[in-house]
Amino acid sequence: MKPFWSRLFAALAGTISLLGGVIWSHPAAAEALPTVGSTLIARWQGDQKAAFLLMFDDGWPSHWQVAVPELARRGLTATFYVNPGKGEYQKFAREWEDRVWRQGMVYGNHTMTHKGATNQAHAEWEIGECNRAILRMVPGPQPRLISYGQPGVAREAWKISEETLNALLKQHHLISRPTFVNHGAVYHLKTAAEMLTLADRAIAQRGLEYLIIHGVERLQPNWGYQDFWALKQAILFALLDGLKQRHDQGDLWITDHISAHQYETERDTATVRVLAASAQGIRLELACTSDPQLYRLPLTLITRTAPGWKQTRIIQGSQTNCLKVTDDMIRFEAVPGPLPILLEPVPEVIQP
Repeated sequence: MKPFWSRLFAALAGTISLLGGVIWSHPAAAEALPTVGSTLIARWQGDQKAAFLLMFDDGWPSHWQVAVPELARRGLTATFYVNPGKGEYQKFAREWEDRVWRQGMVYGNHTMTHKGATNQAHAEWEIGECNRAILRMVPGPQPRLISYGQPGVAREAWKISEETLNALLKQHHLISRPTFVNHGAVYHLKTAAEMLTLADRAIAQRGLEYLIIHGVERLQPNWGYQDFWALKQAILFALLDGLKQRHDQGDLWITDHISAHQYETERDTATVRVLAASAQGIRLELACTSDPQLYRLPLTLITRTAPGWKQTRIIQGSQTNCLKVTDDMIRFEAVPGPLPILLEPVPEVIQP
């Protein structure tokens, strides 16, 4: 499978992505989809029960030295809020520019220096230049949405109004992440069990939760940079293992902030219309009122097929995929837009 960033940018660029999923038995869908062609939009991508976001602040060396390899080893992703003007970032800029994002991680805007903004021009440089740095580093469509994390600075260091800030965020296609309150590792939550309680709450509510991490414990080498609120490695690893387990059970979509935002926005503004449905094929229209230039993430659809279908060929534009059918239902992903989606039965191949 392509790295996360590659799939994301392909989707944002308008490339249609029909991704095969695990075939499953879905009693709730069976009740809600009574007729051939009936289709639901899953609450979360992959029809996971909930979504969870990991966020790392300030571009500390421990992020690429410890956190990124451990995330990649488990097939997980996170949003890293960078400050390209800070000394520890600049010393190890090559790691951020050439390596971290290639391992499936996503960058968020945390301003250039994390020192605040004294006026509108200063804020434009702090926020705008950080955005431009991210766009230069990571290939993809422009414009595109980027997550914004307000840096924690003294009140006297941040002198722009909320109105001015919101105008800058809109100008640069930035989406503010959720609040730090009660979601900070080390500061609010001390143990892996406490942090995983957030994930379990999201699953119970079929909603979204998140954790904000600053530094991570570094054992060797020690470059002289002190990671802020460093989370012990043992706690981080236990947290990642717990999240991975919940993901593998079909309970948790672990993603970056912008993908979660895109999915929610598209899901809540999308409609599925059945254009035709018979034993010979199903034709669907997936429409969405969100800006197609910025919201092109695939949505997960669940469709009832005709009785007797064993495999289904799914066609949208130039993209084709073939999936097995279980209990007369199929789950697949498609991008909202003008291209219709065609599902047709594929004769079962008898192996000699």
